[in-house]
Amino acid sequence: MNTGTIQASPLKDLFINTLTQDVRVVTCILDLIDNSVDSYMRHRITDRRAIDIKLSNESFLIFDTCGGIGKDFLETNVFTFGSTLERGFATLGMYGIGLKRSIFKLGNQISIQTDDGHDYCEMILNVTDWKKDSTLPWTIPYTYDGSRLNSNPPYTKIQILDLTPDVQDKFNSVPFINDVMETLKRTYCLFIADNLDFTLNGGNVEEYPLIVPDDKEYSPQVHLEQYNGLGIKIICFIDPSKGIKLSKAVNQVGWNIFCNRRLILANDTSATTGWIGTTKEDITTLPRYHPLFNNFRGLVFLDSEDPAKLPLNTSKSDLNEESIVYHYVLDKMVKTARPVIDYIYGKHVQEFANEEEIEQVATQQDPAFNPGIKSVVELTTPQTFKAPQKIESSPSIARIQYSKPKDLVDRVKKSIGATSNKEVGERTFDYFVEMEEIKQP
Repeated sequence: MNTGTIQASPLKDLFINTLTQDVRVVTCILDLIDNSVDSYMRHRITDRRAIDIKLSNESFLIFDTCGGIGKDFLETNVFTFGSTLERGFATLGMYGIGLKRSIFKLGNQISIQTDDGHDYCEMILNVTDWKKDSTLPWTIPYTYDGSRLNSNPPYTKIQILDLTPDVQDKFNSVPFINDVMETLKRTYCLFIADNLDFTLNGGNVEEYPLIVPDDKEYSPQVHLEQYNGLGIKIICFIDPSKGIKLSKAVNQVGWNIFCNRRLILANDTSATTGWIGTTKEDITTLPRYHPLFNNFRGLVFLDSEDPAKLPLNTSKSDLNEESIVYHYVLDKMVKTARPVIDYIYGKHVQEFANEEEIEQVATQQDPAFNPGIKSVVELTTPQTFKAPQKIESSPSIARIQYSKPKDLVDRVKKSIGATSNKEVGERTFDYFVEMEEIKQP
C-alpha cells in the first residue's frame, strides 16, 4: 500500500477572520500595550520606562522602551499561535494570541522594529499578500543586524498602516480617543503608579492612585491568602461622603478586580461579583444591588507567576465566571464584603422586612468622618472593618401616595389654605388622626 498525507491546515484568510471577528478595537489596543508591559516585566527592569501610543486615521503606532525583543524570541514566540514562554514572573499575556489578533484586526501593513541591545530586528508584513501565500509552514521574513542603540534604552516600535475602514473611523473620533485615554488610566493605574509612563497622542496618561481610608478610627476589611499558586488580596471599605476624594477612574462604585496588576473588571455591581440577593437569609451572596450601596468599595488583586491560573477570558476583557478559581475567589469576596454591607444597612441583613425600610436606611446620614488614607500597596496584613457608629435610626417613616380629581383637590387646598398637594395630604391625614383620636406610639 502507498501512503500519503492529507492537508489539514486552515487557510490563512479563514484563520485570521475567525481570530479577529469578535475582538473590539479597544481590546486590540490594550493587547498591544500588554505586550510592552510584559516586556518590561520579562526583562525585570526596575527604572522608569515609557510607552507611547499614537492613533490617527492613517496609522496606529506604539513605541516602548521596555527592553526590546530579542532575535531568538522574535523567531520562536512573537508570531507563534500559542506560547512556549517559560513563566516565572507575573505577565499579562498567557495564550500567545493577543499581539497577532490585534495587528491583523487593525490593518494590513505591519512594521516591527526592535533592538534589545544585542540585535536590531525589523519585520515588514503585508497581510493581504501574506494571506495569498499557501506555503507551509507559515513563515514571516525579517532582517536583523547588530544593535544600533548606542546610549538609548532597548525599544520596540510597532506601526500599522492601511487601517481597516472601521478602525480609521474610530481613530478619527474624538470621543473614541477620549474613551481610550480613560481606559488607559483605569487599566494600568498600578503600573503608572509604579515605573511606567504612558502617553496617548502626546498627552500624558495621568496617575490615578488607589488609596483607601485607614487610621485608628477607621480600617477596611482586608483578606489575604495564597490559593494554588494564586495570591489573593481583597479590600472592602466605605468611601466617606466627606473628606478624602478617591480615584475618579476606579472605585466609583462596586467591585474592581485586577489580575497581575491590570484592571479587568471596573465598577461592577452585577451578579458576576455576587450581587444576586436571592433571599435575605442567604449570606453566600450579596444583596441585590441598590443605591443604598453607592458608598461600598471592593478591590480584588489576583496575582500569579503563571497567568493560566488567573480567571480570565482569552481577550483579558472579562472574567471566566465558569472557572473553579473564580468561584473560590467570589466566595471570599462575599465574606470579606459582609461586615461592610451590614454596616451600611445599619443592622443585620435579615432584619429588613421590605424595600421601604431599605429606602429609609438609604436616606440615613452617616456620621461625618475624615479618616487618614493609605495606598493599597501598604495594606499587607489582614484587617477587620472598623468605622464610626452610625446615627441612631429615626422613627420609621412610610410614604402615602394616592390620586384624586384635580378640581376636588384644588377645592380642599383652598378650603384649608394649603399651598401644595403635599400639604393637602399631610394636613388631611393629621385631621383624620385627630378626629379619630389615634394616639402616636
